[in-house]
Amino acid sequence: MDAQVKTRVTFEEYDALPETNQIVELIDGEIVVNPPNFRHQKTLLQIIAVLLPLKLEGELCVAPVGLHFDDSNSFEPDLFWVSPQNANCFLEPDGSYWRGAPDLVIEILSPSTASNDRGIKYETYERYGVREYWLVDPDAKFTEGYRHDSTKFVRQGVFKAKQAFVSAVLNGATIDTQSWFSE
Repeated sequence: MDAQVKTRVTFEEYDALPETNQIVELIDGEIVVNPPNFRHQKTLLQIIAVLLPLKLEGELCVAPVGLHFDDSNSFEPDLFWVSPQNANCFLEPDGSYWRGAPDLVIEILSPSTASNDRGIKYETYERYGVREYWLVDPDAKFTEGYRHDSTKFVRQGVFKAKQAFVSAVLNGATIDTQSWFSE
């Protein structure tokens, strides 16, 4: 069997692609398209329903909103939040991309995305200083949380479906994950 041929592109080439409502990311110089399934989107809506009552100031963004880091990496996280105090993440003047590290990034895992979410995306979020990173697994029904300690991510824990956790980034809010994994 022949090896898969991968073509590397720059951010400029990626940015020239036509606009779409699909999730299209530039991951380590490669274009990756991952259309979400129903369970993924249902979980995303349930997470949003938990976050909205917190009345977060700043910007809560839902994919497909672009987050540009460098010439090889521009992601569309499932959800990210930028606080008004965050000077390291800003919307480009033309409104097409956010640039830099948001305060919180949430990725919903699926078999096709988990290796990137736990690999190159984790490393990029860590390198650029995302303050909190949550990996939500709707199949295994857990949330894995990481907090940035100014040099690297530190694992907060793995929280099962009925286990709440505290988010320092969200002003110490208790996050109840029970509804995220309802059938």
